[in-house]
Order: sequence, then C-alpha cells, then structure tokens
Amino acid sequence: MGCANGAVVICKTGILASRPGDNGITSRSGNSAIVGDTISADDTVVMNITSFHNNNNNDDDDNNLPGQIIATVGGGHACVMSLAWHPTIPNTFVVGRKDGIIDIYSAQNATTSEEYYYGREELNFRRVHRLVHSSFPIRALSYSMPDGELLFAGDDDGKLYSYDASMALPTSGSTSSDGFNVASPVKLVGCALAAHKGWIMDLTAFPDGNRVATCGSDRSVRVWDCGMGLASGTPIHSFDGVNEGLVWGVDCSGGGAASGGNSSSGARLKLICSGNDGSMQVFSCSE
Repeated sequence: MGCANGAVVICKTGILASRPGDNGITSRSGNSAIVGDTISADDTVVMNITSFHNNNNNDDDDNNLPGQIIATVGGGHACVMSLAWHPTIPNTFVVGRKDGIIDIYSAQNATTSEEYYYGREELNFRRVHRLVHSSFPIRALSYSMPDGELLFAGDDDGKLYSYDASMALPTSGSTSSDGFNVASPVKLVGCALAAHKGWIMDLTAFPDGNRVATCGSDRSVRVWDCGMGLASGTPIHSFDGVNEGLVWGVDCSGGGAASGGNSSSGARLKLICSGNDGSMQVFSCSE
C-alpha cells in the first residue's frame, strides 16, 4: 500500500497462494501454504517473502494474522501515486511518486530464486534505482509481460515513458541459481510526448509482450506498440469518448485459451476500462 508520506507498507494477506518451488508443501496445520505463514520443507522451517522479519520458528497463529504490517519501505519522500510488482523478480517493486520520481526497491540478499521466495536469508528492502525523467505525478506504472523486460510509466503531463529493464533478468542459458541483477541499468528507450491530452490515469501491459494500453482524463483509451510506436507518438488504436469524464482504469484479459495457451496470437484478448460515469466498456483485441 502506498502512503501520503512516501512510504510503502507491506502486509500479510492470509491468501492461499501457490509459489514456485512449493511442490504441494503445506503449512504445519496441514492446510495449503498461506502468504505470510510458516511452512516446513525437508524438516527445515523456513519463512516465505512476507514473513522474513519473524524468523523464529514460531507457530503461534497470532504471528500470522492477515493484515499484519511486516515492512515499511521508503518513507520521507513524495506521496506514492502508483505501485507495481515485478512479474518475475521476487521482492522487487516500482513506485511512482507525486513529484514525478520513479523508485525501484528490491530485497535481494539471497543467492537463488528459491531463497528469495522462502526467505532463508533476512530480506531488507533498499532502493536500487531512481528515475527522474518526469516532474509530474506518476499515476500509472506497469512492467511488460511476461518477463518484465520493459517498464512503462504515465504522468499527469500526458507522457508515456518506456524503460529497458531487461538487464536485470538472467541471461539466455543461465539457470535460476544465477539469480537476478536488479542493480543493472534501467534506461529510457522511448517516450510518447503527447500520449494523452491530460493525465494518464492507468496503463496495462498486454500478455503478448508487444503492446500496452493507457487511459486518461481526456476520456480516451489508447493502445501502443511497445517498440517504435511510442517514439512515433502514434497509437495502434484510439478509443475516444468512451466514458463521460475521466477514464480511471484499464486492464487486459489473459487470453490464449482458444489457441492452445498461446496468448501472443491475441485470441480472446479483451480490454476493459472504467469511467467517471460509473460504466465499464469492453473492447476486443483480437485484431
């Protein structure tokens, strides 16, 4: 959760979750693994990413209540306007602030991705990048899917930024034990200077990895090519006047079911947006 004092508060959810490497592991009570709960693997008690601070093998239910605050990160800065988790690098998220600054935080003390998830080492969040290309509030953030190679940001001046974050990912042929290099450079590679005539309220990356959709205070939803589309400033599609007033949110479906799980074909992909008039609009993305 983003706060007005610039901090990000991380809480336990108590939500049943399947994490990479679980392989059917259950909690000591015999239930499915819960985010923030203590679990057992090979008779060694370990903690997952949301309970690293309580690494004392305590099975008391009071220590695993949903809603418990476990970390406060990055306080003392400008108000948090947007947040996004990295889709593949555990314990890594990006923050968009009211003063236009974008901060990337990570808790990467362990050496393998399994240790990231289960917290065999204590995780301390630190800022690994600060991006300062905008001076307007950043209301919209999203990593590209499925690997997070690109980071998209939209500001109140109507600009849409694209950053190359691929160097943080393991190189081709490497294994998970090689880990991630979150401190690798994050470079600005594209910017649509007039993506919207007003605030960019929200954005979403398509699962095909090639497109991103934005919505704005100008009552429009626009779809962009992740490559040269941003540099040219010309969207692939533009849906104007879709709502009366601001378009607050936009999201894309997963798709792919009609094509053997290959979402890149665009099969069954849909966009949905919500507006100030209380209505939602659904668009086909099959073309």
